[in-house]
Amino acid sequence: MKQPSAALFVACTALFAAAPSFAAPPRLDLELTPHAAAGGIDAMGVTLKLEQPKVKQGEALLRMPVIVASTPTMAYGADAFEVSDATGKLTLTTFDEEPTPTGTYRQYGVNRATSGDVTLRYTGKPRVVNAQTRNGPLFDLRTQGAGLLGAGVYFLALPAEKQPYQIALKWNLAQLPAGARGVWSLGEGDQTTVGPADMLAFSIYAVGPVQSVPSDGKGNFGLYWLSKPPFDMPTLAADTEKLYRYMAKFFKDEASSYRVFARQNPYPAGGGTGFAKSFMFAYGPNGETASGGDQQMLLAHEMAHNWPHLSGPESHSDTAWYTEGNAEFYSTALAYRAKAIDLDKFVKTVNERAANYASNPFKTLSNIDAGKLFWSNSSAQRVPYGRGFMYLTRVDAQVRKQSASKRSLDDLVLEVHARSKKEEKIGLPQWRAIVERELGATGAQEFDDMIAGRDIVPPADAFGPCLKPVSYQLQPFELGFDDFSLGEVKNLKEGSAAAAAGVKNGDKITQLPDLKAARENPMATFTLGLQRGDEKVTVSYAPTGRAVQAWRWEKTPAAAKGECKL
Repeated sequence: MKQPSAALFVACTALFAAAPSFAAPPRLDLELTPHAAAGGIDAMGVTLKLEQPKVKQGEALLRMPVIVASTPTMAYGADAFEVSDATGKLTLTTFDEEPTPTGTYRQYGVNRATSGDVTLRYTGKPRVVNAQTRNGPLFDLRTQGAGLLGAGVYFLALPAEKQPYQIALKWNLAQLPAGARGVWSLGEGDQTTVGPADMLAFSIYAVGPVQSVPSDGKGNFGLYWLSKPPFDMPTLAADTEKLYRYMAKFFKDEASSYRVFARQNPYPAGGGTGFAKSFMFAYGPNGETASGGDQQMLLAHEMAHNWPHLSGPESHSDTAWYTEGNAEFYSTALAYRAKAIDLDKFVKTVNERAANYASNPFKTLSNIDAGKLFWSNSSAQRVPYGRGFMYLTRVDAQVRKQSASKRSLDDLVLEVHARSKKEEKIGLPQWRAIVERELGATGAQEFDDMIAGRDIVPPADAFGPCLKPVSYQLQPFELGFDDFSLGEVKNLKEGSAAAAAGVKNGDKITQLPDLKAARENPMATFTLGLQRGDEKVTVSYAPTGRAVQAWRWEKTPAAAKGECKL
């Protein structure tokens, strides 16, 4: 099962167009200095210089999360900073904002009004993780091999102002061995661009003996890693680049750059998180990913996040169906159109997506109610994936039928993308108007029904004449506890097969069967090795939940002709 990518943050990092010359954005200079220790890197020194921020006494100079999407950060205290301006030393104070569903933010105020440029120095340290660490969005900075790899949101306290800056990023690698590399989401080595401070937070940093394809890091596409993975990275990089370029052409963004970063988890689970012009995926010790070992489809989903999103004022929980649903739909459809996957894999993938929708225990919650649980429950996080996929699949079929195949979902999504690029705010009302324009009152009503969590049934002609949807009874996989915590049993589900077999909250998991095989055959016996205090326990059960009605697609005789256009 794919761990939710935090695509909500990608919108925060969209590049701003440069302001007119008479109102150039202020400078923001960021220097990163990795600290070498015992053959690796144990800290990241940060020097931040802000051009005349003009912050008044008591106002916030900096802001960063204390916890974001269930992931803790460095959450510095006020005494962690050395701050000075044209007048001399500045002292910071802290104030924590009210928590939101996505996390809690901390503001850093100044004890007097700033004068001229402000320089800050502080040090971030990588997060210590082990087999019991709960899996989640890839927001933390971690030791990886002899280097560091992670996101800025974990260790960077940045300007609180929401405005574009002239950003200059510099790597100071003086303490590292020869050949060390510093790579940012937007490129290798020192970089300059224009964008908001959030772009620095929600982007990726890799430093140390970084490996890559291409090996010199040149060009506008690259794949980077610090620990040797248990799969063929060069082949994966070549396949991913081919699909990325196909996607970029589809979304009319061929000149854009994109970088992929990979890291290993100490627990048997993966994940993927989208960032500014990049994404990072994780894998377990034996190559486990969030897509059950299918790196190709995981990366396809994450790449699709680079484009479709709504740009209105709504919260993530309101719009996740669009970002995640489009990523599910287009990662599959464009991979097929690009001939990166064949029809059999297309059918297998869409059936997995449909099964995930049908078996989600929060399937009937409204988008808002599911959103309230996003960062505390892994099943709630997955609601937008299946719901968005099924809804957009239905819209695609209806638009094709209404227009006699002259239009499709492609036209609607590309319209939203084009209007957003022109800085038009496209939110839920605008999308509702689009589907009402295409499908009349039915389109508007079905959109409202989707938002409310009502069941979505695929039309008979969904995906065209080569495939047909068939209703069946699904016996869903149900691990019985939090599948983001695979080193220790947490959030054991009352009444589950796991609970009935004797699994207990707090049990340390010492032996975990192949989850991919278990999901494909949940009726098979599933045996866990557990450590409960001083006692070793073995528990076996069939990891199944209550049977539910679901839909799957089957090939029709037309598929044999090989003329399926999806």
